[in-house]
Amino acid sequence: MPSPRTRKLPIVALVGRANVGKSTLWNKLTESGQAIVSATPHTTRDRKYGTVLWRGEAFEVVDTGGLDISKTDAIGKGMHEQLDLALKDADLVLFMIDAKEGVMPQEIKAAEEIGRLHKEIVLVANKVDHLKHLGQAFSKEVYALNLGEPIACSASTGKGVGDLLDLVYEKLTAMGRPPVNADELTGLKIVVMGRPNVGKSSVVNAILGEERVIVSPVAHTTREPIDTHLVWKDQPIVLVDTAGIRRATRIKEKVDEASLERNRNALRRADIALLVLDVTEPPGQQDKQLAGLMKDQNKGLIIVANKWDLVDDKSEATSRDYEARIRMSFPFLAWAPIIFMSAKSKQRVGKLMDMALKVRDERRRTIDYNALQRVLKSALTKKKPLADLGNFSPYVHDVEQLGIEPPRFRITVRGQKQNLASAWVRFFENRLREKFGFVGTPIDIKAYNAPMGTLEEQEKDFKGKRKQRRKRPIGRKGHY
Repeated sequence: MPSPRTRKLPIVALVGRANVGKSTLWNKLTESGQAIVSATPHTTRDRKYGTVLWRGEAFEVVDTGGLDISKTDAIGKGMHEQLDLALKDADLVLFMIDAKEGVMPQEIKAAEEIGRLHKEIVLVANKVDHLKHLGQAFSKEVYALNLGEPIACSASTGKGVGDLLDLVYEKLTAMGRPPVNADELTGLKIVVMGRPNVGKSSVVNAILGEERVIVSPVAHTTREPIDTHLVWKDQPIVLVDTAGIRRATRIKEKVDEASLERNRNALRRADIALLVLDVTEPPGQQDKQLAGLMKDQNKGLIIVANKWDLVDDKSEATSRDYEARIRMSFPFLAWAPIIFMSAKSKQRVGKLMDMALKVRDERRRTIDYNALQRVLKSALTKKKPLADLGNFSPYVHDVEQLGIEPPRFRITVRGQKQNLASAWVRFFENRLREKFGFVGTPIDIKAYNAPMGTLEEQEKDFKGKRKQRRKRPIGRKGHY
């Protein structure tokens, strides 16, 4: 199986104790507003990667949990592990302090530990919102951290952030890890979604081959969508893990409301969605609602039946039986492929990623006009089109493709008041899929009612052009 991740962009890590403004600076640098900013300590739990564009070039910046987190519970231990991994991956570290509050005892210890990592470090004195805070940014206690000359800025207002970016750019270039041209960043965007505890984070980790996000038995561990750049078979991909979407009536905290909206935004900007299900449990109402949301957004879709390793006594018929159950729960997703996998053992990860690339290609598929007419003629022969009301059969003139991602088609009906029944449109969609595939992507088919005169003019123009082509000599000998 090919390596899931090839590092191209240099990585800059934001570290510091809770509430020094790491997430605010992350939002400012990435210009995305994706990281949840809250007065509640330790809102950021996982490593959160984002892309920074500066001087027309790009690097990655990673937001981390606070240095002062406790290691007494599973989430605290996971946050510490994420912090350690972020520091290990980083080319440059931005050690952040709150200039208003000054240096805290835990920051002195943390500065000593990070200093022993032999990483390039920039000391950032944040929250210098006014001139009166500037003196605190250059106090004796700040220099006592032994992290060099501090750079003062305000992540909330943007003051000094440009100077900070200039310094980061210069240091990355000097150490041989320069930012990458921004034109190289395009890629397939895949969002991973599902209800809490179906194994979304485990699926992400299995794809990446590393512990990028915290995996915990505690529901709702992941709060923020996390973008990760990777390369699969030389194809750039952006992978997005999301918080588990729970019922709206159970959302009580503002942080969780913000998480829910970020999930919706993550789906809107994605190309393909992975709907992760727990194969040991029957699909529930939340799964169906989420599947409906994905379908309505016209995204490519793959159903991931996770935890396949927990199914006992598997035989050749087992997967067929489970697939039948899933199809019964999601009859409107008959076109979506199902991948049975075990994120824990990384079983079928390669098959999942290959399918994602295939779905991308299916969403870009274009069909020749004449080939479409042949499918239409066959469909009209097999099933007579009906109107929405009554037994009248509308005259279907032709069908043409209007666009891709998703594939969009327009059926032209003769007469302004004749509407095609939705059942016949679905029948025609199935004929398109039988002939051309379109695996993993919805198809958008719209009926267009054209006045009689307009169609007659179109036919006359088309026949005239065809007659002219017949009269044109072909080849050197002048054959027709």
